Amino acid sequence: MSEPALVGMLHFHVGCAAVVAGFAALASRKGEATHRAAGKIFLLAMLVLTLSGLWMSISREILFTVFLSAIALHAFVTGWAAAALQHRIARTITQASGFSAGAITTGAILGGLKAAGTTGGVLNGLPPAAFYLIAGIGCLLCYYDLVFCLTRTPSEQRRITRHAWRLGFSFFLATGIFFFGNNHVLPAALRTPLFLSMPVVGVVICTFYHALRTRLSRDVAFRRRRPFSGGQ
Repeated sequence: MSEPALVGMLHFHVGCAAVVAGFAALASRKGEATHRAAGKIFLLAMLVLTLSGLWMSISREILFTVFLSAIALHAFVTGWAAAALQHRIARTITQASGFSAGAITTGAILGGLKAAGTTGGVLNGLPPAAFYLIAGIGCLLCYYDLVFCLTRTPSEQRRITRHAWRLGFSFFLATGIFFFGNNHVLPAALRTPLFLSMPVVGVVICTFYHALRTRLSRDVAFRRRRPFSGGQ
């Protein structure tokens, strides 16, 4: 399958937009106009980014990045759905999340077995352990998907926590791929391990901060609101 040049160009530019919008959303206060505007741009950019990344991985027949892109897409979509359970499509996505995570996990395991069965013991230049790592992440996502799905009335606090860490995880993958995989567009002076790792580490820190802060918050606003009944 050939990859149209337009898809690669779109993927790169949308990736740049996702990185900028993501950091703008993290840096602004929740509820402010800047946060809402940056959040909308980030959601749209990440959707196009993960879908185009999956398409390019399939067209290039790089099995490892197929699963990596699928993990990023899964985390992004389920993270959005957690904050939008009032919509039927979000509830459907949540109910099907365990199956999709399970499918990714199974595929990654099969990829690892395929790598182990090759003459050199590698596939796409990677050992079986790389595929099993993706499978482990998929298994963890699947577990939390099933636990969340089986909760009939998840509280707003729990939903926003899931929303924060899943979008943060997909953003972590996006920044990691951009700064370590596509850093040729940056000036040579900036292509140092310290500079390239700072944005990625920043995403991890911000994601943990916001997710834990929401999860452990005793804010009255969370306590007063009734849990959302998703009809699950």
